Amino acid sequence: MLGALLLLLALLALAGILKLVSVFLKRPEPEEQTPYIVFESADYDADITQDEAYMQQDRRVWVSAGALSAPIDDEVYEDVPLYVFFEGYFNALKAGDAAALRACYTDECARALKLPARITQQRVYDILLTLVSTAERSDDAGVKYTESVYRFEYKIMKNDGTFRGDLESGAVRAQLVTLSEYPGEVKISDVIGKYIVQGGKT
Repeated sequence: MLGALLLLLALLALAGILKLVSVFLKRPEPEEQTPYIVFESADYDADITQDEAYMQQDRRVWVSAGALSAPIDDEVYEDVPLYVFFEGYFNALKAGDAAALRACYTDECARALKLPARITQQRVYDILLTLVSTAERSDDAGVKYTESVYRFEYKIMKNDGTFRGDLESGAVRAQLVTLSEYPGEVKISDVIGKYIVQGGKT
């Protein structure tokens, strides 16, 4: 009788141990994988103006505020600093001018985003910038400025990943971009949304 009881206890103990081991050995659920993006080969000598397919796209910068949207180059916007900034920003991308592009950001934002030191000419098109909010602010020194948030949407044809490492060719991944507008100066101070993939091409 005692032997049977001891055997039963031993079996129960063994079952408990096996259950405990199975818990520790259970494989975790696989994490959701980011789709693998295949980039074009980076050609730093390429002249995108010679790409007929790209030149046929809408390369203008459209700005939307409320129910109205219009391309910047259809009007004269020299007296609207933000619109002049937008034109300069996308011209820097199209020219592959990494220095001019970096100058569009505050130093802190450029460091946080790990902006590349070198990019190819970017075939950006279908550009739509939508105003999300605007407010008057004062910085730590008491200087007043205007802070605007825009939703940036655009595509890159034949994306090689030298600028946007999170964007498939012809796809759109919108970003919320904060712009700080001081008298005579506009800078991007924040970007919400995946931007530059660390370890990407430089």
